[in-house]
Amino acid sequence: MRKRIAARTGIAALAVTLLAAGTPLAGQAARAAQEESEAAAGGASTWSGAALPAEGTAGARIVASGRAAAGAGQTDGAPAEAISAGSTVEGRQNLALHKSVTVSQPNAVFDTIQGIGLYGKETPLANAGMLTDGRYGDTSNWQNSADWFVSYRKLKREVVVDLERIQTVNELAMGFGQRNDVGIAPPVGVRYYVSNDGTDYRYLGKAAPDAPLYFAYTPGANDMHRKTYRLDKLADGTPLHVQARYVKAVFVVNFFGWTDEFEVFGQEGIANGAVLPESQPDSFEPGEYGEPGTAETANIRDQFLWYSGPMAEQSRELTNWTKDKAAAVLGYRDIYGTDKDWFFDDLLAIPVTAMVTPSGLDASGNARYVTKEDMLTFLDFILKPDTQLGAVNEAARELNRKLGTDRKVRINLSIPMIETSANFGDITGDGSRLPLRPEDFASRVSNPSSYEGRLEMSRLAFENKKAAVCWYIDEAERRFREMGYDQLRLDSFYWYHERIDETTGEAELVQATAKYLKDKNYFFTWIPYIGPGSAYQWRDLGFTTASIQPGFAFGNSKKAIFPAVAELARTVGGSLEIEYDDYRTLAQYLNYGVREGYMTEASNTYYMAAMPLVDGAYAFTPLDPAKTPDSLSAIRRSVYDRTYEYVKGRYQERYTMTLVPNVADKARPSVALKLPLADGFVSGRFDVHYDASKAAFESFAVPAALQGKGTFEARETSPGTVNVTFSITDPASALSSDLITKRNPLDGAPELLTLQFAKKDGTADAAITSRLFTVDDRGEMRDAAGKTYRGWGYSDLTADTPEAQLVESGQAVKQAETTLSKEDIQRAQFLVTKLPNSPIRDAWMDRVKAARDQSHGK
Repeated sequence: MRKRIAARTGIAALAVTLLAAGTPLAGQAARAAQEESEAAAGGASTWSGAALPAEGTAGARIVASGRAAAGAGQTDGAPAEAISAGSTVEGRQNLALHKSVTVSQPNAVFDTIQGIGLYGKETPLANAGMLTDGRYGDTSNWQNSADWFVSYRKLKREVVVDLERIQTVNELAMGFGQRNDVGIAPPVGVRYYVSNDGTDYRYLGKAAPDAPLYFAYTPGANDMHRKTYRLDKLADGTPLHVQARYVKAVFVVNFFGWTDEFEVFGQEGIANGAVLPESQPDSFEPGEYGEPGTAETANIRDQFLWYSGPMAEQSRELTNWTKDKAAAVLGYRDIYGTDKDWFFDDLLAIPVTAMVTPSGLDASGNARYVTKEDMLTFLDFILKPDTQLGAVNEAARELNRKLGTDRKVRINLSIPMIETSANFGDITGDGSRLPLRPEDFASRVSNPSSYEGRLEMSRLAFENKKAAVCWYIDEAERRFREMGYDQLRLDSFYWYHERIDETTGEAELVQATAKYLKDKNYFFTWIPYIGPGSAYQWRDLGFTTASIQPGFAFGNSKKAIFPAVAELARTVGGSLEIEYDDYRTLAQYLNYGVREGYMTEASNTYYMAAMPLVDGAYAFTPLDPAKTPDSLSAIRRSVYDRTYEYVKGRYQERYTMTLVPNVADKARPSVALKLPLADGFVSGRFDVHYDASKAAFESFAVPAALQGKGTFEARETSPGTVNVTFSITDPASALSSDLITKRNPLDGAPELLTLQFAKKDGTADAAITSRLFTVDDRGEMRDAAGKTYRGWGYSDLTADTPEAQLVESGQAVKQAETTLSKEDIQRAQFLVTKLPNSPIRDAWMDRVKAARDQSHGK
């Protein structure tokens, strides 16, 4: 359900600013705004497109009963009359009263996988009968949960009432509690279904709460606001008059959900004209990934999260986007600097978490967005002519020239979450304030303590929040257009906050933003994390598409999260985010992308931290002249190469191996071969390389856990190379492991073998280091089903490889530039000449020539 949002220059939006500013035009504008609002709603105050019933109607009585039950039904101090759960409404009885009811949690697996236990007040599913016992929850003391069915996390809930025989249903209702300061939030909506056999359910429609989510009336210290989700019409507007024995309600819990009664109003038996209806149209669970590269996925195939924004001095390089850095992300380049192909042509411009804004950082070290100046800080930083998006523009131009293409890079621009404050700032240019807090509008209502007064105050504050977001969108659009980036195209906006907070009105704000962007022909995207209900309700919020974060790379999780998230993404028609923190966990994201089909069948977004892809592209030729290739350079490059293969749909499942050297005894160094996050391997072969000039291979040892469980062999096939093969007899003993400790994939990794070496005579102890051993990418592993996994990549620089030759050449060039000696210059020229014709070879030859000229005093 999408909410109408007035243009910032419209009467209603302008009125809110004028009211808060206390200008002489305030009264006139307020009256005009009220007339505009009433005209749109047929005389009733509106929110989210749903009218609040006028007093005296049957609908008003129902709403009033909900308010009274919530301890919030006051009109200038006069309490409204409550209707009990067992009462009749317009001659209809509550058919669900004391009937059998079940509650299911089809998504509970996510908390199980992540090791998240039950909340102390969480109601056992066996106590579902309290949802039809005729007792509303205590709204005078939220801590008294005796009559509230308390839910915690676990996404979707399905509640089914068995009416025992086919009855006539005319109205459905569920009650939920809301208490903002403790995070108790009702759902965005409740879907209702009916069935005569308990299997074939027909969708009736979705009910919204009887008061907006941005408003909770809790005048007492412990009050709870009870909200009712009532449906008396089909989705097509037809009055509800249907047959049903089974009635189902489906809703999504974010973190804490308090539910009291499920009421089914109607008549005993099958009344005249009551039929089992056809299902109404609904896109809640399409059952397959959104098709990549189409409008339903915002035209996303593979989208790179491009982090930027001003940072503290010590971290500024993390967001210093130059043309060379941008080129490594837009194009795939080999180790010699030759651009071979496009890599990413779709960037999500997103602020770094610790971006420096005028309002500073919060207690968790996150940037605060309180004022318009905070929002402009991000735009000011990224919209530059030569760096940032300007650098992306120039890199795209150069890549198009080199590849002979004519491709524009798509830009998706983030909308940071604005904090509530007394003054967002002047967005109209007339010096007026823009307050975002309900209390700032207390002078505009007759009774700020009443239900109606506080509702209106909340509405006015919410309208200003909408105005602030619309202003930001318009400002970003204008500034982007004025930069004249001819290689870039702004066609999407992204909601930065990863979890919707219903208690702040964020759900309605997103819906309003979605409507505004749709009217301007922009896509609207989101990347929620798994756990709260956000990943399930993105369609109801109005997003074009959503990419779900599995969270495996950063949390206490298990590999089972991947098929579970993939199934959820299929169910809701979304996609998945690839998340990088360590190459070993990244391998699992990519492997499951192949297994679960999301590599090619779904759009993918890529969180790759700040600069890992850039570091990978330049792993052996660092852009920073102060840096030199190190023990992690080969791994950095493998991350770049594997990610490119995946983006192109050519990635094959791979295993990762970690070498754990022990060089404490310089005379007898050894290396343990471990397989982090192993996928049930029963056989394999691979080569371990070592420096044969410094050590000699002696023997190998099988760990106690594998002794007697298969055959293992390690033999030297040539100086400096040990070939390892193994075969495990019983699949039950296959090499398997999962994530045990957060962000530590090596913890619990099975050990395959330990190779023992001896230092050669004449070798200095200092030469025996942890870099003595490497493993290449040519190995293979097989699981019990016969599936083959290739090696992830080289673990370090290995002698006689192109990478080692490139590094040696680069170091020789630096040496020549430092010493300017004839011998060093000649050696550098000799090594560089042997490199393939490439940008690196050309650049280094120029540097060698410059060193020679300098050595001659020219």
